[in-house]
Amino acid sequence: MFSSMCVIAALAAIVAVATASPSPSPTPSALPIIGTVRVVTGSQQSMHNLPVPASVLDQQAIVSLPAVTGDQVLRYLPGFDRNRSNSMFTNYGQLRVSFAGLGNDRGLVLADGIPAQDGFGGQVDWAQFPAPDLVRAELLRGPGSALYGGGAVGGVLALQTYGPTTELSGPAQGTVSFAGGTHAFAQTYAQSTAPLGGKLSASFSALAQQLQYDDLAPGYQTAHDNEAQSQSNMANIRLRYAPDTNTILEYGYLGAWDYQQEGRPNYDFWRNQVQNALRIAHATKQSSLTGSYYERNAFVTNRADVYPSAPGRLLYTQYVPTHESGVLVSWIVGDEHSTFAVLGNAKFVGGVSNQYNGAGAFTVSGSGTQDSSGLALQETLSGARYEVVGGLREDAIDLVDAATQKGTVVTPIAPRTDRALSPRVAVRYDLSKGLAFRASGGGDFRAPYLNELVRGYQIGAVQYLPNSALVPERSSSLVAGFDWLHASSELSADFTPAFVNDAIDFRTISPTVQMRSNFSHTQTDGTTVVYARRLGSCSRLTLWGNQQYSRITAGTAGEDGKQLPYVPKASASAEYDTPVGAVQTGVSINYSGMTWADDLNQQPLGSAVTAGLHAIVPLRDGVKVVFNADNVTNARYLSSIDRYAPPQVISLALSAPVGSPQAVACSK
Repeated sequence: MFSSMCVIAALAAIVAVATASPSPSPTPSALPIIGTVRVVTGSQQSMHNLPVPASVLDQQAIVSLPAVTGDQVLRYLPGFDRNRSNSMFTNYGQLRVSFAGLGNDRGLVLADGIPAQDGFGGQVDWAQFPAPDLVRAELLRGPGSALYGGGAVGGVLALQTYGPTTELSGPAQGTVSFAGGTHAFAQTYAQSTAPLGGKLSASFSALAQQLQYDDLAPGYQTAHDNEAQSQSNMANIRLRYAPDTNTILEYGYLGAWDYQQEGRPNYDFWRNQVQNALRIAHATKQSSLTGSYYERNAFVTNRADVYPSAPGRLLYTQYVPTHESGVLVSWIVGDEHSTFAVLGNAKFVGGVSNQYNGAGAFTVSGSGTQDSSGLALQETLSGARYEVVGGLREDAIDLVDAATQKGTVVTPIAPRTDRALSPRVAVRYDLSKGLAFRASGGGDFRAPYLNELVRGYQIGAVQYLPNSALVPERSSSLVAGFDWLHASSELSADFTPAFVNDAIDFRTISPTVQMRSNFSHTQTDGTTVVYARRLGSCSRLTLWGNQQYSRITAGTAGEDGKQLPYVPKASASAEYDTPVGAVQTGVSINYSGMTWADDLNQQPLGSAVTAGLHAIVPLRDGVKVVFNADNVTNARYLSSIDRYAPPQVISLALSAPVGSPQAVACSK
C-alpha cells in the first residue's frame, strides 16, 4: 500500500504543477430545469422525452447536500430505496441496493461505465465513491436487464466521478479542503485536473475521512462497548489521451481502503480494493463505439466476537479475497428518427471465504468461480410526437469449481449454467406540447452471487447461512406515467407493478438462524411523484415522494403479505438550493418510512425524518469556507438491525484552489 500511495502522490504532483500561471475560471451557466440522462437507452436524452422514468442528481445538487459519503448522497435520489444506508458503520455484506421498491440486490450500479458491485458478494464499497468525488448520478427506474443484463431488475444507477479535463491547453484546476467537526469527524480531500502537454490530460483525487459515535443498537450493546470508529481512504487517478477530436483513450486507477471498529474488541472489519480500467471511445456524427476492460481485486478481513455470552472474545476471523475482471462493448448508430444499439459484456469472478475460530484453527470455507456473458440489441424509433424502444438481451451465467468445506469435509457444488432472455418495450407519446405519456414493460432476471451460494456470517447471536441450492430470480415489470413540462418547472408521476419469482432473500429458520432462500413470489406496487422548479438562475426547488407496497405474495407460513426487508413503505425528500448574497446555500429534508430487517417483519427499523444544511462562503482568491450540518434534527434511528445511523454531525471546512479556481455550478 505504501508503494501505491507513493505513485499516487507523484502523479498528483505532476497534475498540480502542469501549468505555469492561473487564468480566469470558465463562465458557469444557470441551473437546468430539464435533466438529461444517458442511462435509459445509452444515448443522451431529455428526461421529459424518455419513454421510461429516470432520476438525476447533477453536480449543483450534489454539492448543495450535507452528505459526506456516496450512499448518503443517493438518499435524495428518487427511486433509491436504501435511503438509510450507512456505509461508514455497517457490516460490509449489508451494503446493498434496491431500486423502485423491488428489494435488495435487484438493481445494477455502474461507476464511470464499470460495474461497481462486488462480483463475489453483490455489495457496494461506497468508500470508493465519497460525496466530494461524485459529479453526477443517474437512475433508470424500471426494468433494465434487456440492455444491461442480470441484476438490473429494479433499475440501473450510473455514477460519474471526477475526471480529466477535455482541454488540451491551459492551467491546472483543482481544490484541496480540510474539514473537522463533531463526533471526531475529519475529512481531507484533494482534486486536480490539467492538460499534460500534447494530447494528454490527467486528473487526480484523494480522500481520507473518519467518524466515531455509539452505533450499537439496543439488544446488541454490552458493558464492554466504547464508541465505534470508522476510517476510509480513496484515490482516483485517470489519464486521458485524445489522438483526434473523435477518439479518447483513458486509463483509470481506483483504490479504496477502509476500517470499521464497532466499539469492542474483536468486532471489526477492514477492506482494501484496487481497480484498474482501460476505455476507448470513438464517436462520429451518427455513431459511437466504446470498449472497456477492468480488473478488480479486493480483500476483506472480518472478525466477530462471542456475543452475547462473552463479548469481546474472538469468535471467528474471516478472510475473503476476490478477483473480478470484465469486458464491456457498446455500439450505437442512428439519427434523429432511428437509433440502433448493441451492448455486450463478459465478466469473470472468483473468490473464497475462509473462516478460522478464536484459537486460529480452520473451520469452514466457501469458494467458486462464476463467469457471465450477454448480448443486447435495441432499436429506438422517434417521431414528432412519439418514441418507441424495443430491445432483447440474452445472458448466460456459468458456475464452476464451487465448493464448501467444513473441517476436512469438502462438499462440491455441481457446475451449472443459467440462461435468460430479457425483453423490453417502451413508448412515449406527447399528448400536448408540454404533456407526455409514457409506458414500458420488461422481463428481468438475477442469478445468485457466489457469496449467497457459499459464504455465511454472524451478527450478534444470529447466524446468516448461505444456500448452494439457490436458483435465479425471474421478474416482470410494468411502468406507466406522465411528464408535464413548463418553462420553469417539471412534474412527473409514475406507477409500477412488478412481480419477482423465486426471489432471493434471507428466510428466518429460527430466532438465531437465517438462511438465504428462494421465495416463491414477491410483488411491488409503487408510485413516484417528482416536482422540480427553477426559482432563479441559481435557485431550485425539488420535491419528491413515493409510496411502495412491496410484499411477499407466496412464501412459507407467516411470510405471506410481509413487507420486503429494507424497502420503506414511503419515502419523501425536499431540497432547496439558493444563493444568499454571495453565499450558496442548500437546505434538505428527508423522510424514510417504516421498514423491516427480516422476512417475518419482527425486526422493525422504524421511520425517521432528517434534515441538513449546507453553505459555501467565498473568501478571496477562490478560498471558501464550507459549513455542513447533517441530521440537524438529531434523529436516533436504525440503519440496520444492529446499528444506529449517524447522529447530528456539524462540520466546517476550508477549501482552497489548486492552480486556477474551478467554475461554480451556476451564476446569477
